[in-house]
Amino acid sequence: MSDQAKEIEAIPPTIQDFKAPDLPDNKPVLFFHPYNFHAQKVLMVFYEKKIDFFPYVVDLCNGEQYSNWFLNLNPKGDVPVLQDGAFVVPNSTHIISYVESKFRGGRIHRSLKPPHNSKDFDQMLILEQAISRLPVGTLSLGSFIHDDLKLVPKAPFIGPVRQSCLKNNGKVLDLLRRSLDEQSTNKAALQHKLDIQIRRHDLASSREDFQKVLDAVRHFLLYVEQELSAQAPRSEWLTGDELTVGDISLGLLLHRLYQLGFENHFWAFGKLPQVEAYYLRFRQRESFHRLQPSNFAILREMWTRTPGNYKLGAGAGFLGMAMFAAFAHK
Repeated sequence: MSDQAKEIEAIPPTIQDFKAPDLPDNKPVLFFHPYNFHAQKVLMVFYEKKIDFFPYVVDLCNGEQYSNWFLNLNPKGDVPVLQDGAFVVPNSTHIISYVESKFRGGRIHRSLKPPHNSKDFDQMLILEQAISRLPVGTLSLGSFIHDDLKLVPKAPFIGPVRQSCLKNNGKVLDLLRRSLDEQSTNKAALQHKLDIQIRRHDLASSREDFQKVLDAVRHFLLYVEQELSAQAPRSEWLTGDELTVGDISLGLLLHRLYQLGFENHFWAFGKLPQVEAYYLRFRQRESFHRLQPSNFAILREMWTRTPGNYKLGAGAGFLGMAMFAAFAHK
């Protein structure tokens, strides 16, 4: 790396003066980032329910989530957020509940939740609660730190991008600290978010603590294997005869683990055959294929909004910054 590139890399990221975008008022607008786990869950729900919406990619890399216009939507500065006319709904769980209530009935907007007071509904709640307790962001960060795990990551989480993600941890935290300094309101929510990010970094950095995270994931997947074995071959899905919100959460968790290179660690080579077969079925969903970002088209748009002084010598660092910023969100 040239001395000039090193100097530019050392420049702390600045929060751009993002302007509120012009958005359509005739359809719901989803603010998201394609690498964010919770945003992916909402996107797949939208695709499964065939909801017509306007997608807006929030530039987490350059701090758009901390701009005044976005903090007015969500004081926590998190994605995803749904704006439907006068209604603003943050948090993936709340967004899914909202669209399940509004867009329901018929073959077009089929329900993604089993009937209330049913065994499948109770199973879905158990599954959702268990997955919500797993620190997906910590898993991502820890996979970049601990080489002794000998993971087999998939594109785009390979080579220089992994190293860039790791180095950009500090830059993402610096963006959040700068936002705290510049904001006169929302300080409590942003401080809470900063505390979470610092705790996440500490958990991921400690090999002993990170092993506890991996053990929690293994115990959860063992539970899933047992449940799938008990109901096979009656149903392809864990919470009913058709795909539900719980299955979307589980499938996306498995996909994140696969992308990070954990499949050999957890389920491949006959370790958890039901989990492996489940993941292969999940990957065949049309909504899953639609979910996969046309990465380069989305990131190209974000690149055009990136300050020139950061572009110079950035290379894979830009992609790493964008992905790590997405990982750093709840």
